[in-house]
Amino acid sequence: MLVFAFLPFFYAGASSNPAQPRFSFYSGEYGGNSGEHFDQSSNQLDGPITALRVRANDRYILSIQVRYGDSWSSVEGSAVGTASDQQLFLGEGFVQARGRFGSYVEYLAFRTNLGRAISFGPSSGSGTTFEAEPLFPGMVLRSIHGRSGPFINAIGFHWDEEPWIRGGNQSSPSTLPPEIAHI
Repeated sequence: MLVFAFLPFFYAGASSNPAQPRFSFYSGEYGGNSGEHFDQSSNQLDGPITALRVRANDRYILSIQVRYGDSWSSVEGSAVGTASDQQLFLGEGFVQARGRFGSYVEYLAFRTNLGRAISFGPSSGSGTTFEAEPLFPGMVLRSIHGRSGPFINAIGFHWDEEPWIRGGNQSSPSTLPPEIAHI
């Protein structure tokens, strides 16, 4: 009976280990309801996000492809058109995403912990704007999910801790670098 009295203290001590807690956060889906669901959460096992490849026309985001470590994900959306590749620097991660959507995603912009802003698609349009960022400092974009067909119908973001981020993460809304310009 004495053994059972100590079990709660053992488990409480084990769960208060600072290395054990992990925070994870999902934001979105932003966009329409049509298209096939995709989820790249298993791709993060290949490593952190190191590049984006996006195709856009004058109205919509046609496709998105993410490089996790050295491995490219499948193309979500249409592979038609010219792709724009944006590589991240060593120690760089996405800490904010903004965009605009109607039935499809029209525009995407990302801010990194090093202050860079990267955007895709037309900067003006009539859709609804969104802003997504992690709830806790020290988190970066780890994977995407959403819906796609001939376009990116909707997109969502999975934020998680990443120990390789250089110099800490600037994901708190009140810290520098400045936000991406409003769309």
